[in-house]
Amino acid sequence: MAKNIYNFEIFTNKKDQLRKIHKRQKQKEWARRIFLVIIILFVVLILYMLNNSRCEYYIYKEETETENNDNVQYEPFANGYIKYGQNGIEYQRNFGVAEWNIPVSFQNPFLVKAEPYILLADKGGNTLMLFDVNGQVKDFTVRYPVIQAGVSEKGTIEVILQGEGSNLIQMYDVEGNLVADMRSSVDETGYPLTAAISPDGSKLVVSYLAIDGMSSKTTVAFYDFSRQLQTEGMSLAGGFDYEDFLIARLHFIDNNTLVAVGESATYYYDVSGEPEMKKEITFEQSIESIFLGEKCIGYVLDNSENPDEGRYRICLYNKSGGKKLDTDIDMNYDSIEMQGKQIIAVQNNECTIINTRGKILFQDELDGNAIEAILPMGGWRTYQVVFQDKIAKMQLRFWGSDAENEQEESQE
Repeated sequence: MAKNIYNFEIFTNKKDQLRKIHKRQKQKEWARRIFLVIIILFVVLILYMLNNSRCEYYIYKEETETENNDNVQYEPFANGYIKYGQNGIEYQRNFGVAEWNIPVSFQNPFLVKAEPYILLADKGGNTLMLFDVNGQVKDFTVRYPVIQAGVSEKGTIEVILQGEGSNLIQMYDVEGNLVADMRSSVDETGYPLTAAISPDGSKLVVSYLAIDGMSSKTTVAFYDFSRQLQTEGMSLAGGFDYEDFLIARLHFIDNNTLVAVGESATYYYDVSGEPEMKKEITFEQSIESIFLGEKCIGYVLDNSENPDEGRYRICLYNKSGGKKLDTDIDMNYDSIEMQGKQIIAVQNNECTIINTRGKILFQDELDGNAIEAILPMGGWRTYQVVFQDKIAKMQLRFWGSDAENEQEESQE
């Protein structure tokens, strides 16, 4: 019988070679992983720097001289812009190019929006006009002068009217049909300061002010249309009273969360069932301004007691009342608003742009006659700036060219 004879030396050498090959493959795989991690960290670092670093220069990529823009306002809407004023309203998918234009004759126009709808009303007038991205949906006339109005994402409209002897709070559906009508007696309910309607149009909240001699009381009343009875019109779901405290602003963050803003405190209510106050936020410093984002609420507080740290203190809270930002800042402003994830403050021709982390992205005076609006555009740190006498497409930069620097020096 033949015997198998193995060459153990050759076998052992092959095992060593295979082990070395596997080791090299593992080393290459680890090297690839480490290289990939380094690339990802580098990209993250670059993105962080780009999104949080301050720009010191700007250029106008386009400039267009215009007529006086003093009474014209712009609002971002449906991936475009709404331009409106006393003489008309138009939708621009691309800035400056009207998709539709509808003339109006309003003395004191104001606009509220809840996409896909916008509502244009004339404060002190009698006309309400509802629009969507395709143009006018409905317009109708109310009997008494309009004090305040709001719209839901379903197109339901709430309006406070200045009646004879008492004010009215009315609701209309998207077709303009009256679906609810309440009179507010100063002696019984108090004077309606403001109202808010939920995004789905099923809930209405009204802030009433009652004055009795030297004392006052604000009542926040919650109405639920999903439980309304045909004989009663509206169902009162609950209410809260606040002695000697004014609540002049109400805002639905979502269908089940309402924020009531007072002089020195903000209250968060859960309105998914019976209204319940979930959180109270108070400030030791006085509230100078309030601005609203899609999912948060912002405050500008007077920081004059600590001027070295900044003239103002800016705070942001999410829809649950959790603090997202608390920072001191030195700036000049007459108006402040939140556009996307940026906070934009303006005074005359000076602007300050801040991100939600509290980093100043840009702060300087712009070449132009009084800023009316600054609207973010597509592209990195690119904005449309509306001045009283022109519109400019502005891009921020970390550095300027020699020609631009010379131009800036000559302007100074």
